[in-house]
Amino acid sequence: MIYLVIAMSILMILGSAAVLFQKTLRKAALISGIVSLMAAGFFVLMKAYDVAITEASIGAMLTTALYFFSIKRIEEIEKNAEAETKNEGK
Repeated sequence: MIYLVIAMSILMILGSAAVLFQKTLRKAALISGIVSLMAAGFFVLMKAYDVAITEASIGAMLTTALYFFSIKRIEEIEKNAEAETKNEGK
């Protein structure tokens, strides 16, 4: 049991560090969601089931979905700004 906890802790630390070195925001958001799911699994191992459910639903699902929504929205705004800049130049 202790080896599983140590292994999960190391994987969570490595995953958190991997977020910093990603080239795209989408990859960073995905890895962040995976780390949150691992945290939920960690809470299950500690028999904190209510905290695990909260972490899985809020930390992994909702936060990751909001990251992806925000990234998509920013890309749309940037694309519209480029189109407006090109139209002004004509």
